[in-house]
Amino acid sequence: MMMDKQAIMERVGKMPAGVYSSSNKYWCVTCKLLFDMDSPVCPYMSKMCINTPVPIEVMRPESTVSIEKFGLFYPKVPQRMMNYLAGDDAELIGRKWAEEYIRFLKEWRFEYKHEPLQTLKSFIITVSGSETAQRITPDGIVFVITDMSKVWDKRKLFPILGAAIAVLKDEIGIEQNIFFDEIDIIGKNETGKYYCSMCRKFFEFSSQKESITCPLMPQKCVAVPHSLDKVKYTLKDLISVYDHTPDLYRRFMKAFPLKDGWQEYLASLLKDEWKFEVMKKGLNCIAAQIGLIDEEMTCLPEEGNGMKQMAMMG
Repeated sequence: MMMDKQAIMERVGKMPAGVYSSSNKYWCVTCKLLFDMDSPVCPYMSKMCINTPVPIEVMRPESTVSIEKFGLFYPKVPQRMMNYLAGDDAELIGRKWAEEYIRFLKEWRFEYKHEPLQTLKSFIITVSGSETAQRITPDGIVFVITDMSKVWDKRKLFPILGAAIAVLKDEIGIEQNIFFDEIDIIGKNETGKYYCSMCRKFFEFSSQKESITCPLMPQKCVAVPHSLDKVKYTLKDLISVYDHTPDLYRRFMKAFPLKDGWQEYLASLLKDEWKFEVMKKGLNCIAAQIGLIDEEMTCLPEEGNGMKQMAMMG
């Protein structure tokens, strides 16, 4: 018989504490996510999760597949914003992306040269926000990006990827030629958007259903993410997710010069796509968290002042 919630919380509370990271960088063996935080406690289910995040100083992350999850399942807000900002400087943007990606992998202690194809795949998924397939041909490797038009204009993305891959190939030692293609799987169907009331995370992938199995721990998590019209949430919940997410998208976003209308476009993504109530404070918090503005902000509620902060953020 499954233990009740209170019994699980009591049992977890008696378990040994985790080991602290001097760099605030952790990863989870079970859900394969990366966390930027100040203590070895699951930031999403701190009283329920029986895992302790692993400091990268104790053990390296196992694979760059952990990076993919941000591109595969998280809201495509950063990728949609990059598509909006992308102009004619594909070569410059691509090189900056590649340099930041390599820097990120080194800082997080990935042994990325041991899995070269996986490292490229993780990069493409993360920046595109789409799943990929790989086809090995006599001429080289083809990455087929699925349902890319839901997030990116290929006339913008493919040139940027080409410039980035040229740098990454040399870094990780892949000699084959790299090509890109696309295919629609979902087609004109609406992309699924969900919220989990247990871990307070948002997911965007596949086609829209009323509920889904947790995409991060499908065989272990007992919570059920539901479609947005079935649950209650605020922008504070998304801000909390970004607060613990590594800064990879902030690094990528720095490659783009801002252009007129970006605030309005970001607000429309949050309001129209995700049904958030957005006020100026909350909009600025999201903009800072994904790298659109350089501004130190206190985005999460302070102890004893939560209602005031929540009202400011919508």
